[in-house]
Amino acid sequence: MRTEIVTSFSVEGAALYGLRCVESASDRWPHSFVVYGDEPMFLDGVETRLTTEIPSWNETRESLPHTRPDARTTGSDKWTRKPASYLWDAKRFAVKPFVWLDAAEGLERGILVWLDGDTVTTREVEESFVSDVLGDADVAYLGRGDMHPETGIVVFRIPEALPLLEWCRDTYQHGWFRTMADGWTDCHVLRAGLKSVPVKARDLTSHLCGEWSSAVDAVALSPFGPYVSHLKGSRKLVTA
Repeated sequence: MRTEIVTSFSVEGAALYGLRCVESASDRWPHSFVVYGDEPMFLDGVETRLTTEIPSWNETRESLPHTRPDARTTGSDKWTRKPASYLWDAKRFAVKPFVWLDAAEGLERGILVWLDGDTVTTREVEESFVSDVLGDADVAYLGRGDMHPETGIVVFRIPEALPLLEWCRDTYQHGWFRTMADGWTDCHVLRAGLKSVPVKARDLTSHLCGEWSSAVDAVALSPFGPYVSHLKGSRKLVTA
């Protein structure tokens, strides 16, 4: 069964962390690698696609807010205000489900692995690793107990997971995310989708920690831990 690795980042993100992600992963994953970006990028040995060519993404992005109307913001006027909390920045996070679905539809049949652009692959991945992690499930994800899951890495079996991916895309496209009480990120949307769509899902990590918080590194605890580091926050800017 064909397996494809996919990630996405902006041109600015490419310089800060994305190129490091691609360089570390392209020779260590025994699968094809696809990178989505808002502008054309030329990466040796890696297929690149434009997010601006994903159906409905451009129109949806223009309609999305950076924050809740009642959320605290920073900035001097309505044109520059940004959310003081990333949790309500729908415009920032919505692209991920659009990329998931577009890549899945292009794959048609196989296993799709999402890697955040601020991940680094640290050792060679065995050919059977991804299928072993997925097992007989259609989605393998990094659960964090009662919290929203970590979506730095998610694995989808295609076409079985397509209804879930369509639901996640539609949640941003149709504005359903606005009903979510604790956040509008792709992590919150995936959690809601897993509860709403009948798909066989495998939680890889919830049982590994007694008390989850954003400070706990779900990737490090997961089966991906020996292979991938997730350089979240300021760690993604480290160039050494």
